[in-house]
Amino acid sequence: MCVLLVFPALCVYDKARHSRSHCCQCHCCSGSETERHEDSRHHMVEDKPSFIRRVLTRFYRGLHKVRWVVLVVCAVAIVLAAVFGSKIGLPTSSDVRLLDEGKSQFEANYQWRLKLLYDVMVKKSGSTAYIMWGTTPADTGDRNNPESWSQLVLDNSFEPSSEEAQVYLRDFCGRFFDNNEWAKRTELDYECPINRFDAWLRDQANSTSPDMIYVENCGDATELPVAPGQFHACVFEWSQQIGENNILARDGKVEIMYFPFSSRVRFDSPFGDLDREWKDIDSWLNAETAPGGVTNQYHTSEDFWWYDTNGSMLDTAYTAAAIAIGTGALVILFSSRSVVLTIFSTVTIGYVLASVTATLVAIGWTLGFLESICFAILIGISCDFVIHFAHSYSSLPGNVARSERTLYSLVEMGPSILAAGFTTISAATIMLFTVISFFQKFAVVLFLTVLQATAGSFIVFLVLTDCFGPAEPTALIDSVVAKCQGWFRKRDGKDEIAMADTGHGTQALKEESNLSSSE
Repeated sequence: MCVLLVFPALCVYDKARHSRSHCCQCHCCSGSETERHEDSRHHMVEDKPSFIRRVLTRFYRGLHKVRWVVLVVCAVAIVLAAVFGSKIGLPTSSDVRLLDEGKSQFEANYQWRLKLLYDVMVKKSGSTAYIMWGTTPADTGDRNNPESWSQLVLDNSFEPSSEEAQVYLRDFCGRFFDNNEWAKRTELDYECPINRFDAWLRDQANSTSPDMIYVENCGDATELPVAPGQFHACVFEWSQQIGENNILARDGKVEIMYFPFSSRVRFDSPFGDLDREWKDIDSWLNAETAPGGVTNQYHTSEDFWWYDTNGSMLDTAYTAAAIAIGTGALVILFSSRSVVLTIFSTVTIGYVLASVTATLVAIGWTLGFLESICFAILIGISCDFVIHFAHSYSSLPGNVARSERTLYSLVEMGPSILAAGFTTISAATIMLFTVISFFQKFAVVLFLTVLQATAGSFIVFLVLTDCFGPAEPTALIDSVVAKCQGWFRKRDGKDEIAMADTGHGTQALKEESNLSSSE
């Protein structure tokens, strides 16, 4: 909104103000563009400037005298901010709390209960996860509607009836629990469904009066593997008899098999622990060499939803930074028509982001759920001020010294930027006293962003333009545009000549000539 709506509106307002007319329709009657800008260049000299303009003029004179020293200080500040800003960590807990402990009895009670032995033991006990066969981990719900759940997507390649697949599934459970620290049985004597089925086959084979379902469907199998043609009927009837819910069949064919295990992490575990746990399980499953029909096993848990959400928020924060910087650079390039000013503006925006992030690191923040949202908002606000300075710097036509352009942009846009910064900081100050944590965090981020954006635009950007700013910022782009226009005119002229060389073209030119004569 700041870059694509507010900024163009201010550009239109700036042109209307320079036209010395209160009527936008009379803009074209108030003199040439060059004359209007010449008047604006000398306006602060011929008329008595306001107090704020006099202050900004004195500020520029002092900055101009020490510009090279300030340039070195800015370069060091950018490097240090980038180094310390890159150290921002992830939260030690994925739990999102919306209230301040010191201002809410509910939150104070929650913090007290976390120290109880029962809650400590529950948190250390981990959570329940699952190993799945027969389904595909797909998200078929409406991503813009949290109440829309994904529908079950079956894995059509799942076929456990082959002897190799049966033996693999039988031995999988033992390897899974015995070889991995991150996998614990949900109960001390827990056995996977396929292993319980194998034990049942052994009992039935040794029984003097086996069950009727065994006699009719299992072909006298003494253990796994069962004959492939009888596997589905045998295991399905067994699961129906004992009420086994971890083996699901449709039309007498086994479609889904899964079993639970205890993971070491919970949804509120540190992001790093969740990340390591997920990758450890995933790596082990990917290293498994399974026979055809049972190769698409995967693991899942509701507790990893928060891990995925926090990871997505983290990626969104970095993506938002890239989008904001890229979009800001394009808007500045389009409005200022200057590659140099675009580079200066991008450096300034980078300084704002790095300095605010470094400050958040210094006060002990991590990039959690709420912080990621605030960070994305921060990035959009950081582009605003420097865009106005870049537009104002390039608005003077002709060859004008960089010092005069810098002073002009400061005096013309400085009061408006300071007013915007003051009102925004005032709003952020009020939000500092709210109860809900998100508004407190948003106020801190907004306060720091506006503060650093003001410092970045008034110091970093102006020092860059005062030291290296182009005298004709639009010369390169204008020359490229002029060459392109000349090429198109030349091509259009050749097309007209080619059309005139043909009979239809000659007739068309004669008709156009007659029409012009009659007019």
